[in-house]
Amino acid sequence: MALLQQITERTFFVPGANNLGIITTNDGGAIAVDTGLDKDTGRLVRKALDEANLTLQAIISTHHHADHVGGNDYLLRNMPDVVVYAPRVEASLIEHPLLEPIYLNMGAQPLAALHNKWLMAKGSPVHHLIDDKQIEVAGVWFDILALPGHSINQIGVAFDGVCFVADGFFGPAILEKHGIPYAHDVHAQLTSFDSILQRGEHCFLPGHGDLLERDSLAHVIAVNRSAVERSSQMVYAALGESGDLFAVARRVQQAMELRLAGIPHFAIFVSAVAAHLTYLEVEGLVHIVFDERGMIWQRAV
Repeated sequence: MALLQQITERTFFVPGANNLGIITTNDGGAIAVDTGLDKDTGRLVRKALDEANLTLQAIISTHHHADHVGGNDYLLRNMPDVVVYAPRVEASLIEHPLLEPIYLNMGAQPLAALHNKWLMAKGSPVHHLIDDKQIEVAGVWFDILALPGHSINQIGVAFDGVCFVADGFFGPAILEKHGIPYAHDVHAQLTSFDSILQRGEHCFLPGHGDLLERDSLAHVIAVNRSAVERSSQMVYAALGESGDLFAVARRVQQAMELRLAGIPHFAIFVSAVAAHLTYLEVEGLVHIVFDERGMIWQRAV
């Protein structure tokens, strides 16, 4: 079976734990949408393109998370003419990957346990910032979708009837496995679901999950919305008794019967709980007070 799976005449993807998009140019070139976790996925992209007699010309990085940009370093070292495009803010985190474990460690120098490839890809340059709703890359024009929420300034990419949505939504099996869908900003995440639903493309490819036809999209978005709303409800329920962030996170973890795989997984989970607390605060359902116990969350109603 070919490594490149065709979607339309000029759109393809490399399937896997993280689906990697490929768009062909008019001159035998290719543009990658994300590059996966590490040098192994970078090699896979290169092998897939070699197999198809395509030459990588550019990478569009949808957001900074390591499982989407980890292959950049390998590809740029081996194909130095390749250029990288990424949205503003995300670009800074791609170039300086230490920033992610810093923010997961409350702004402090990261714990040794947070120095791993799941949280820190090798830094790679970003040659062009993406600020517009349409961009030209290697002679190809793309629609750019603002899809913040999962990450601070995540984007999706649309071309030839295909929408590459990165982590704008997840496949249902992924949601079932991970419990709380990770969010930086829950309100923005919910709004991005609406943005995706308004698109008119024929196919939608998430970073994690199966390629969808347009007629399946509404159902999968509804499943994602339900997972996010259920997560907020569980965080609110955990405030039957007031507590600090870590107390709330422990209660949510216990209620979900969620097994965390170690310190990195725990740090990501706590960050997601914090995002839901902030969302509930904006909604007027909870508030935070400071007393002798520290920063304490409690219900407002």
